[in-house]
Amino acid sequence: TMGKIADIFQARGQLDEALRIRREEALPVYERLDDVRSKAVTMGKIAYIFEARGQLDEALRIHREEALPVFECLGAVRAKAITMGKIADIFEARGQLDEALRIRRDEALPVYERLGDVREKAVTMGQIADIFQARGQLDEALRIRRDEELPVYERLGDVRAKAVTMGKIADIFQARGQLDEALRIRREEALPVYERLGDVRELLVARTKLAIGLALRGRGDDASEVAALLAQAHRAAVEMGLPEAAPIEELVRRIFGPSALPDAPAH
Repeated sequence: TMGKIADIFQARGQLDEALRIRREEALPVYERLDDVRSKAVTMGKIAYIFEARGQLDEALRIHREEALPVFECLGAVRAKAITMGKIADIFEARGQLDEALRIRRDEALPVYERLGDVREKAVTMGQIADIFQARGQLDEALRIRRDEELPVYERLGDVRAKAVTMGKIADIFQARGQLDEALRIRREEALPVYERLGDVRELLVARTKLAIGLALRGRGDDASEVAALLAQAHRAAVEMGLPEAAPIEELVRRIFGPSALPDAPAH
C-alpha cells in the first residue's frame, strides 16, 4: 500500500517524498472511504514527519486537533495513549520535561497497565527513565532501567530492546565517570547483539559510543581502536545515507585533529 511505501521513505530519511505520498495518495483514499481511524493514523504519521523536521508546533497541532479527538470519539484507548506519548515526545524535544513526565506517568502508563500491555508499559518506563537521565537523576534512571525495563525484555525474549536498554545503562555509567563498566557493557552486551541482528544503524551508534568512551578514558594505546570504530561507523552511515555521517566526521576531527578523516585510521 501507499502507506507502507511512505513508511520506507520515512525510514530512509526521505521525508519530503513520505509527506507527499501521505498527503496526496493516502489521505484522499481514507477521506473518500470515510475511514476516520485510518485518516487519524495517517495524520499522526504526518505529524511525526513535521517533528523529525523540527517543526514541533505543527506536529503538536496535528496530534492534538486531528488525531487525538478521533481516537477519543472512537474509544480507541490504546491509540489515544500512543498519541499522548507522541505529544510527550514533543514536549521533551522542547525541553519541557515536567510536562512530558506528567503525560507519560498520568496519561500513557495507566492505560498500558489496564490493558496488560507489558511491552508498552516497559517502553514508557524507559521513556520516563530518559527524562530522569536528562535531568541528571541518574540513580532513579538506573533503577527503572534495571528493575522495570530489562526484566520485561528478558521475559519477552526481545534481545534488541534489551541491548538498547543496556546501552542506556552504559550511558549512565559513562555520565558517572565509571568508564570501564560503560565500556564493558557496550563491548559485551550491546555490540554483539547488533552484529548478530545485522542492525546496521544501532551498530554504528554503538561503535561511535564505544569510541567516545575509549577516547574519554584517554589511553594512548586505545587510539587505533577508536579510529577503526569511527571509520566503520562512518562508512556504514555514508553507505546508508544516514545523517550520523557528519557528526562522526566532526568527532574524528575533535579527537584526531582538524585534518583527520574518518576512513584514515590513526597510527
